[in-house]
Amino acid sequence: MHPSIPFLLKLQEMDKKIIERRKLLSKIPVEIEKIQKQFKIEEEKVAQNKKELLQVDLSIKEMEAEIAGLKSKINQYKIQQLSTRKNEEYQALSHQIDHATQKISDLEDKVLDLLEKKERISKTYKEADIQFHHLALEVKKKTEALSTQKENFEKSLSQLLEERKAYINHLEPHTLQIYQRIAASKPGTAIMPVIDETCGGCHMRMTKQAYLKVKASDALVFCEYCGRILFFSE
Repeated sequence: MHPSIPFLLKLQEMDKKIIERRKLLSKIPVEIEKIQKQFKIEEEKVAQNKKELLQVDLSIKEMEAEIAGLKSKINQYKIQQLSTRKNEEYQALSHQIDHATQKISDLEDKVLDLLEKKERISKTYKEADIQFHHLALEVKKKTEALSTQKENFEKSLSQLLEERKAYINHLEPHTLQIYQRIAASKPGTAIMPVIDETCGGCHMRMTKQAYLKVKASDALVFCEYCGRILFFSE
């Protein structure tokens, strides 16, 4: 085995850990966004239920006010009937009373329907509000856990990068440059073992000459197909 291979393999393992930490770090904001998005949906549901409840309450109050106004008019019409001597006026007032009475009946039916609707919406709102508060606590807990996890991963990544920085001093600059060039396009698999006379990376069969060169360990040998650094695992 070429003297540089053990150092390169260790460097590759360090780089794999760095890649893994970066992947884990990149997933955390996505996970937080997903949690917050779901929280927002539930928040909007509760807000919509509350809005509907307030709208129903407003409609009931408006109808009750209209009923009160109609009842007041009926009383006025009845007083006017007592003071009129004309039959036509009396009949006209009776017609107004009947019309107002019918309108009151219609409005009271609508109020009853709205009260039933209010009861349904109120029940839904209370249930949704309870669930929302539970969700809020869960979201807070998960977000805090993910934030802590993010901090730990960042510390771990920073430590790995420092270790890598110190470790690359063991390698010749030219060898390091070659490794980093290959690793840029093949992260984590820049150096691969020869398996049954094939490249452990692309699995293409090597020429006999290339195989013997790897075995001789006199120089770094590259796969003729994928360009990876090859070594013979003893």
